[in-house]
Amino acid sequence: MKRYRSGLVLSALVAAGAGVVLWDRAHTTTADLEARRRSVWRAFHRERVDRVEVEHLGVHYTLARRGPAWTVRTPRGARPADAVEVERVLSEVEGSEAARTLGPLDAASRQRFGLDHARASVEVWEGTTLTARFSVGGAVEREDRVYVEAAAQEGGAGASLGVVLPKSFGDLFDRDAMAYRDRAVADIDASRLDRIAVRGTGTAALELARRGGVWDLTTPAWGRAARGAVDAMTSQLRELRAERVVGDDLDAATLQRLGLEPPRTRVEFRRGTIEPIVLRLGEACEGHDGEVAAMRDGTGTVVCVTRAFADALRVQPEGLRDDHVVSARTDEISRVRIGGAAPGGAELVLQRTGSQWTALPSSVEVDAEAIESWLAQVHDLAASQRLDGDVRAAHGLEPAGRVIRIEREGVEGEERVRVGAADATGFYASRDDEPIVLRFAASAADTLRIDALRFRPRALVHDAVDDVQALLLDAGSVHEEIVRSGDVFRMSRPFSAEADRALVLDVGRQIATLEVERWVGAELRPEYGLAAPRLRLVARYEGAGAVEHDGGVDASVPRVRTYAFSVGATAPGGGSYATIDGGPGVFVLPRAFVEQISRPHLDHGLVMVPREGLTRLALRFMSPPHAVTLVRDGERWRTEGGAPADDTRVDAMLGQVRAMGAPRVFSYGPATVEQGFAAPSATVEATYAGDAGARTLRLTVGARYGSGEGAGFYVRRDGIDATLSWPESVIDALRGFTP
Repeated sequence: MKRYRSGLVLSALVAAGAGVVLWDRAHTTTADLEARRRSVWRAFHRERVDRVEVEHLGVHYTLARRGPAWTVRTPRGARPADAVEVERVLSEVEGSEAARTLGPLDAASRQRFGLDHARASVEVWEGTTLTARFSVGGAVEREDRVYVEAAAQEGGAGASLGVVLPKSFGDLFDRDAMAYRDRAVADIDASRLDRIAVRGTGTAALELARRGGVWDLTTPAWGRAARGAVDAMTSQLRELRAERVVGDDLDAATLQRLGLEPPRTRVEFRRGTIEPIVLRLGEACEGHDGEVAAMRDGTGTVVCVTRAFADALRVQPEGLRDDHVVSARTDEISRVRIGGAAPGGAELVLQRTGSQWTALPSSVEVDAEAIESWLAQVHDLAASQRLDGDVRAAHGLEPAGRVIRIEREGVEGEERVRVGAADATGFYASRDDEPIVLRFAASAADTLRIDALRFRPRALVHDAVDDVQALLLDAGSVHEEIVRSGDVFRMSRPFSAEADRALVLDVGRQIATLEVERWVGAELRPEYGLAAPRLRLVARYEGAGAVEHDGGVDASVPRVRTYAFSVGATAPGGGSYATIDGGPGVFVLPRAFVEQISRPHLDHGLVMVPREGLTRLALRFMSPPHAVTLVRDGERWRTEGGAPADDTRVDAMLGQVRAMGAPRVFSYGPATVEQGFAAPSATVEATYAGDAGARTLRLTVGARYGSGEGAGFYVRRDGIDATLSWPESVIDALRGFTP
């Protein structure tokens, strides 16, 4: 058996090889076979190619592969090649399909087609096998194609044929070796850098140092750098690629012309004790205004990078200065520690888990929306001024009255906000250990000088909307007392009259479901204006209260419930500071709610002229003088002189005055001079018959107010000490009426 072993092994290998060939043929698809038949180089196998020899305008270079890597070889040496560009070459050769075949070319044809002095001659090798050979000639007239002389169509050194191929094929080979060079400049992970230094003739000296997840401006010494500006500066460093390669080991005169020796800008990137990466940035690349010459120290290779990348690195220090109190985005923050904010002056810790927030001590109830809202306000808070020198002690920052520590998910270290004092010019804070004191608007105190109450859930009242029974309101000149009787709300102050049911029910609904805009804190400060509130509202509810979802009634809810609010000054950003009697502290009420409860709630229908029971209607206008009096005669209307009136016109006019209530109730008490009642523009007297005898409704129309759709007239009703209004359309209907 030993004697025949070698022969048996050889036979097995041959059989196996034949099997592979047969398998390959059997598994080659019809589409693959058809594509190979149409291809100029039918025996080309791109996966086997390991060498491409190019002669371009008399200069020879080679694209060579060793393992997965490609190199560009020139007489000056070998350099890494751009794998993407090499793949483009192989794809173009593999997919080449002739627009037409010209056959063998004689000398005259080769000259006519520009092939006697070809722009490029190429040989493609698979090991020792020449799989494709061709020369690129001139462009085809009036076509986006090029003449090519191709040989080795079947994998051998066969006869040459003229073919017409797309211009993109010719352009790919009508290039020098630099076009195939690897354009990778650097691969810098900005999150792992420690320092960035920028020097140059056109750029102010600039140095950045990273501390945890925060970058500081150390030159000039301006403290924390703007995160967005640093991100813009470093965002393209990862897998940085040039637009093109200019050359290697260029002489001093060329480097000087390109602004690289000395460099117009020198940028140094450091990470620990590792050798720094240094980039030189120069002038615009010749023929490419949107690109800048660049060179990485130690390579000797000059490239062109985008001007946008260069400009980001050439940023002036002012563009990096950060006057915001924190740089962390709200969605990154994982933990907040607020010194002295918990009950008893302990530290309050807010911890995020997913979209949920919890607090320590656990007895503190927090609302995720309230925390997120506060974080957004802190993130947006920017200083109006930086104070000169180290004046921390003078502004309550050394030691700080309170320190807020903010941690980011997956980032070492923390941001610290030191909260200082306030004075007549503003509110003061500093960041981390910076000596820089930042002055903020006085309203910043609401954002930074906080306690645990700030994060309390916003829901303040939960009651039954229909249980509202009484309202007592004191707001400037508006003093009202409104009591419910069945479905009717009546005012007993400032006078006896019906209140507007819809308005009162709307106030009752808003109170019963009231959510504060935000909680401010437990401490009453002078700026809240609550020592002498501008508005006082008391609401009384009677009944079972809000019914829970399980259908039961909470027996612990008192039968009578009173909510008393004091409203003070306007808060920054809208709304008003307020407290509720017996409540935990100060909150901000929504502006719309404060406006709703501040206005008079008198029945807006008091200026309507009902038709039921109407026996006489007198209209009198002063300018121009005009008067009309209608008297009811059975089912018809006549003028006071006895002439019959047009029922259609009368119905239209009465429809206006009986359907339109007052758009606004302006005020209680005597009319003001500007309301024009000293010289009224019109009067309306309506007389009604009834069991108790005749009664007269008298309305006096004052001056016009507003413009456009908001225009109207001031109106007062005898016996009601208040100024209401009529829309302009009602006055126009009365003024234009003719019986």
